[in-house]
Formats: sequence, structure tokens, C-alpha cells
Amino acid sequence: MATPRNQEWLLALLPVFPVVLLVMRLWYASRQDTQTLLLLVQSISPLGMLTAVLLTSVWVLPALILGGRVLGTLYWISARRSSWLVRTAQRLPSWVVVLAVVIGLFSWQLRFLPTLAMLAMAAAGLTIRDRFPHHEGLRTAFCYALPLMVALLSYVVLWPAISTAFAARDVPTSILLTLPPGAAVLLTGPVPEVAARTLTHGIAIAIAIFAPFLVGVIVMRAPILPLTALQVEEEGRTTVLVGYLVAGDDRMFTVLGREGAVSFVRNEALKSRVLCPDPGEVPRTPVNLHGWYVEQNMASWIAPSRPTLPVDSRCQGRSAG
Repeated sequence: MATPRNQEWLLALLPVFPVVLLVMRLWYASRQDTQTLLLLVQSISPLGMLTAVLLTSVWVLPALILGGRVLGTLYWISARRSSWLVRTAQRLPSWVVVLAVVIGLFSWQLRFLPTLAMLAMAAAGLTIRDRFPHHEGLRTAFCYALPLMVALLSYVVLWPAISTAFAARDVPTSILLTLPPGAAVLLTGPVPEVAARTLTHGIAIAIAIFAPFLVGVIVMRAPILPLTALQVEEEGRTTVLVGYLVAGDDRMFTVLGREGAVSFVRNEALKSRVLCPDPGEVPRTPVNLHGWYVEQNMASWIAPSRPTLPVDSRCQGRSAG
């Protein structure tokens, strides 16, 4: 096997990506206005920004780890040649792969959990095939029996959601719930050597190119400031200002409107203030599994939720009373 090349420079660049995401998120929130951007940089806590980025992008880590492990090991057992993809897969400890599966179990949406199971079964089967090439019993158990049992269990458990997806003619959800479990057994063995490099490295390069853009789009939509409604009374007129609270002190509040305009409200003019609820993502599909919608992850499903309350009229831009 070839000696790994010095790639410490790549590890040094890894912390740069979250910083770039933070700056781009602030730039997007300021509507590309330099003065507003400087105000946000001065007022927003870096820890709060980092927390928002991590919460919205934590799901990408299991995808990258499992994808790299599966593609690298698949190429190695198919061609028995070293490459950057093989070295990456071999440097990933097994406990990191297991931790990635656990993180994915809680952070991936329900419709992507069959894909997570497929990747986990593929990683286990390929690892057994690589480390125990002459152990027929382990190969049969992990490369054939276990993926088939997991696929059968997935279809039984997910059948209510699968039937609802087909009834609603939701083609993407139907594919995501039905195709990955059955395909897991096909990913635990070698592919033809002629096509191995093109297949594995092509997929890996595509993931490396498009993953940052996908993460960037999701982070651009993540909330970074509390959405607040302020009822203001000035010169006998009552208005309601709905926007994101940037800062506040003993003299005034600074509010970033949803259109990007910055407003300064004096404390004497402020009559009331209310924290508006997060509107959240509107479900695009009615498909669910016993109340667990396919666009929800396990963490949000099992976590206690606040009781549903009527939306305050001030959050809709109308004065209270």
C-alpha cells in the first residue's frame, strides 16, 4: 500500500468552513448591507451563532463518515488498490462509525432512516468481508442474513408510512422508504474491478462538491436571532414592529426587520413585547408513522413539546387589544 501523503493542511482548513458559514449567514441576514452586517457582528454572540450552525448541520457528519467508510472499503475489496478514498476509510476507527450511526439515528429525518440502515449494514458487511476474507460464517451472517433481516423489519415497522406515501402519490418519500432497505444486501460485496474506481470515486467526489453547498443552503435559513413583536406608541400612534431582536440596553432596543431594515425603539415608547413562536417547517407531506411525520427526526419527535397556544395578534402585526 502506498505511503499516505502529508495532508495536514487539509485538517488545518476544516475550522475555516464553519467560520465562512457564520459570515455568510450574517451577510444573508443583513440583506447584503455592509453597515447592517457590521451591526450584527458587533451584537450577536459567536457562541449562539455557532450553536445554530451546529444544530442545523449535525446531520451531515454521519453522512460523510458512513459514505467515506462504505465507498473506500468497497473500492479496496473490489480492486485491492490504494487511493485517497481507501486511506480515508482505513483511518476511520470503528467506534467513530458506530457513533456516526447513533448520531444519524437521532438527527436524520424519518424518511432518511432506511438510508441510514442501508449504509450501516453496508459498512458492517464490507468491514467483515475485508477483515475476515476466509470466514464464511461471518460473511454469510453480516453480508446476507443481517441485511435481509433488517430490511424485513424495516418494511414491517414502516408499512403504515409506506402505504400512506403510495396512497398520497408521494414518489420521493415512497422511494426513500422502500428502496434503501432492499438495496443494503447489494452493497456488501465487491463490484467489477473495471467500474470500481469510477463508481466509488465518482460518488465520493460528487458528495465532496455538493455537500458544502447543501449545508450552506440549510444554514442560510437557520434562525440566529429571537423573533419578537414590539408594540410601540409614538405621537399618539400605535404600531407593531415584528422582527429579530439584535440588542437592548437601558435606552433603546435594536430590531432587525424581516425585510432587512434596522429600527431603533426607545424604551419610553415601548408598551409591550412578546416573543413570537418559531413558525417551523410546514409539513410538505401528510406521511407519518403513528404521528411521527417523515420530515421529523427522532430527537424532535421524542422530546417534550410545548402545548399549542393561539398565536399572539402582535406576532401578526396587529396591536393587542
